[in-house]
Amino acid sequence: MPASASKRFADLLAMHDALGDALLVLDAGGRVSQANVRGASLLAALGAALGEVLPEAAGVSPTLQAWLRTGLRGEPTRPVRVDGAGEDDGPVHIWECTVVSPPGLPGATLVRGHEVTALVTRVEDSELALQNYRLLTAQMREMLFLVRVEGPGRFICETVNQAYLLVTGLREEDVVGRRPDEVLAPAEAAFAIARYEQAIRSQEPITYREEVLLPSGPLIVETRLSVRRDSDGRPTHLVGLARNVTDVEQAALALAASEARLRGVLDAGFDAFVIARAERGPDGRITDFVIIDVNAQACEMIARRREQIIGRSLLDVFPRSREWGLWEQCCMVVITHQPLETTQFAPTDDEPARWLQRQLVPVDTNAVAISSRDITQRQLERLALESSESRHRQLFETNGAIQLLVEFDTARIVDVNPAAEAFYGWPRATMREMYLTDLESIAIDHWRELTSGIATGTGLQLQRDHRIASGELRQVEAFIGVAEISERRLLHIIIQDISDRVRAERELRESEARFRAVIAGMREGVVLHDATGTIRVHNPSAERILGLTGDQVAGLVPVADDWQAVREDGSLWPLEERPAITALRTGKGQPRQLMGILRGDAEPVWLSVTADPLIRAGESRPYASVAVFTDVTETRASEERLRQAQKLEAVAQLAGGIGHDYNNLLTVIRGATGFLREGVGPTSPHLEDISAIERATERAEDLTRQLLAVGRRQMLRTESVELNQLLNVQLPIIRDEVPFSVMVKLELSPTPVAATIDRSRLLDALRALVDNARTAMPAGGMLVLRSAEVMRTHPHEPRDTRPRFFAMLEVRDTGAGMSDDIRARLFEPFFSTQPFGTSRGMGLASVHGMVHQSRGFLECESAPGEGTTLRLFFPLAGAPKTPAFSMPAVVQDVRAGGVLLVDDDPMLRDLGKRMLDRLSETVYVVESGAEALAFLASRASDVSVIVTDLTMPEMSGLELIEQLALHYPALPVVAVSGFAVNPGARTELDARHVPFVAKPFTMQDLQQAMELARGARRG
Repeated sequence: MPASASKRFADLLAMHDALGDALLVLDAGGRVSQANVRGASLLAALGAALGEVLPEAAGVSPTLQAWLRTGLRGEPTRPVRVDGAGEDDGPVHIWECTVVSPPGLPGATLVRGHEVTALVTRVEDSELALQNYRLLTAQMREMLFLVRVEGPGRFICETVNQAYLLVTGLREEDVVGRRPDEVLAPAEAAFAIARYEQAIRSQEPITYREEVLLPSGPLIVETRLSVRRDSDGRPTHLVGLARNVTDVEQAALALAASEARLRGVLDAGFDAFVIARAERGPDGRITDFVIIDVNAQACEMIARRREQIIGRSLLDVFPRSREWGLWEQCCMVVITHQPLETTQFAPTDDEPARWLQRQLVPVDTNAVAISSRDITQRQLERLALESSESRHRQLFETNGAIQLLVEFDTARIVDVNPAAEAFYGWPRATMREMYLTDLESIAIDHWRELTSGIATGTGLQLQRDHRIASGELRQVEAFIGVAEISERRLLHIIIQDISDRVRAERELRESEARFRAVIAGMREGVVLHDATGTIRVHNPSAERILGLTGDQVAGLVPVADDWQAVREDGSLWPLEERPAITALRTGKGQPRQLMGILRGDAEPVWLSVTADPLIRAGESRPYASVAVFTDVTETRASEERLRQAQKLEAVAQLAGGIGHDYNNLLTVIRGATGFLREGVGPTSPHLEDISAIERATERAEDLTRQLLAVGRRQMLRTESVELNQLLNVQLPIIRDEVPFSVMVKLELSPTPVAATIDRSRLLDALRALVDNARTAMPAGGMLVLRSAEVMRTHPHEPRDTRPRFFAMLEVRDTGAGMSDDIRARLFEPFFSTQPFGTSRGMGLASVHGMVHQSRGFLECESAPGEGTTLRLFFPLAGAPKTPAFSMPAVVQDVRAGGVLLVDDDPMLRDLGKRMLDRLSETVYVVESGAEALAFLASRASDVSVIVTDLTMPEMSGLELIEQLALHYPALPVVAVSGFAVNPGARTELDARHVPFVAKPFTMQDLQQAMELARGARRG
């Protein structure tokens, strides 16, 4: 080898030693001719030495010889990796080798080697770590992502785990290798970049929550970000660990909403609600209960604000807790962990008769929830019911009607009264072992079907054939109803023996089923509005009170155009100003307000409405509002009717008092005028003046009679008046009184309608009603007179009174009608819509007084342009009353003697004495009933007849007549009065055959009455 070549090889070997690389020089035959220091290590790795051909090596791929041959031919080669043991069988070394043909050195080949053992080891370790990392993250439930930091604001996702893809619904290629703005929406991408930069600035990992909008839907995730930095502290990667908290967050929101709704319902309800926690001493005994929560009703009951109650002792807030037993009940519930329900008498200073219904429920091991409801009214009603049941039992035993109590399902006779025992002929004990099917031929299935539809408050009327103990079949009418006796529901059957009249009454039978089932549930209407004002929840009472269907209340179906809400003054109530919407808008509770509901032309329904907002804890704006309302229409109407009745009663008292005193004056005037006429001659110039006084007296008598009718003080002679017959008789007279342009029509009941009434006063009332209708139809029209028997409840009786039959007389016209204001004053005395001077306004007022004095009532229906209907209701005529006192069987002769005049008014006593003197009677005058009895006790033989006023203080005329009937039954009596406080006074006088003289009267009227009284005693 030339020296220059040798020197060049030496330089190459030294240079590679300096570089730390191995260099082998091969000759043309492929033998190793030279090697530097690192080359010796490579030869050791290949298992060769200087002067030898390089062998095959297990760690070489492809084969070393093939690789060398390619290089020796001058063809290009790629680096080859050689693995082999180092010197002295040390650790494995990895070399990367290349073949080089140096220029200017023909026949020589260089093999260069660079040891990459450390690099390969690091790569392999990294790959192993990455493999373990992926295996670990694949099993994680949390979402894991790795973001590479490429610079300020530049981030690339390097990898995500499987949980990330499953939760987000994204594919790996949609995320890995992409920037945040390529995966997320702009706002979400900006939020993510801000959080990445915040984590880089922070020295500690950061945690945050965000809502992410993904194709699969919105997610709420909680993310923890940590930063990986290089040795210089520069950030290289962000590691994010996120978990899906959507369900947790929604559950928390739902829980908050539920708690707020519960608070709203508790505050809107009618029960007082208190939660108290037990305080225990060192020995574990309960020493106190501390209030931890209350609702609005509890605050109202205690009359304190909520903050004044929370944290206070139960004994401080309710000082009488031990007296009421509340303390012991709370201890029992906390100790036993069992709920308790009780009804307690819990009086207070303001409410000494208060009753409470309490429910105590354990909340946890040391707390109790106390719900209290004031049931004072219900408890008093229950006590009244028990008293009523006792009275019912007494009536059951003592009533002469045949009565049975029977079980619903089995038809077993539970009990009978003595009347039933006498009718059927079996002993009571025997009948208690019998069944109703033993009395009549009816199958038990038919019986159950027949009675299954009978509800409390309804009844059934049947005609059956019943067998009695003798074997005879009797036809009976059974009235079947439901009775609640000792919390037991039984059939109450009243039996009437109709064997003698069944054929005549066959077409008059009818069953009664008039009552509806009691609506269960809450009486108040409740609606819940959401944040938009939409009604989400309502109860059936809301539909009933508002007159809407469920869909209409919820807003799913529009309501009619004529359905409107109005204020008390009649103005429309806009939706946005109604209590529930106002509470929703302002966040403040709305106290009770009066709201009217208009439904077409019907009368408004008035509601008492309260509303409260529902607000979640920690929030200021309501998310909903709840409104509670009740129908107070009837209450308002009752109050108005009461005010009107009180006003009319006051006017009636005044009119009656004036009429009575005025009658006394007219009696004196009429009597004195009669004396004047007798005292002047037939040619006296004063006769015309006397006639004028008499005519004025007659007109004043008519006015007085109307005043007494208004005051319900007139003397009525009640009798049975058949209305059909009366109207038929009066029809020609009525047709003569109305113009030809008014058509008169009768609508008579198909069956007789008999009323208990004074016939003459009824005719006066009929003429007044016809005159009122004629005046309302100046251009003509239709006048209809109608009679009927109708079922009504008297408006002055309690609301729960059972309806009964009345005789009704209806007068209906097609005239101008009247407004509500005029209708409200229709029956006031001296009120008239006619021009001044044409009407005194007493006609309808006297009709009103007469009807009420007859124990009846009136109804009026009218509207402008729609005519007027007036209905008069009178008691139906029944069996004639039995006289209070019957006349003695033996009548003594009338004794000769004078007249005993009894009157408390001095003017009337003087007038009466003068009249009797003119009649040549001996007159004895006393001023009271007691003086009359005292006079008779000593001088009864001097009296042949007694003339007494009925209206006197202390002892009335009727009381005096009663005493005379007991002690002087043969002594004739004449009664004088302008009115009678007792409506049955005239009936009692007729029963005793006592003539009656109405004030004002003449001397001839008094003479005829005395002759009649004396004649009755002689007869």
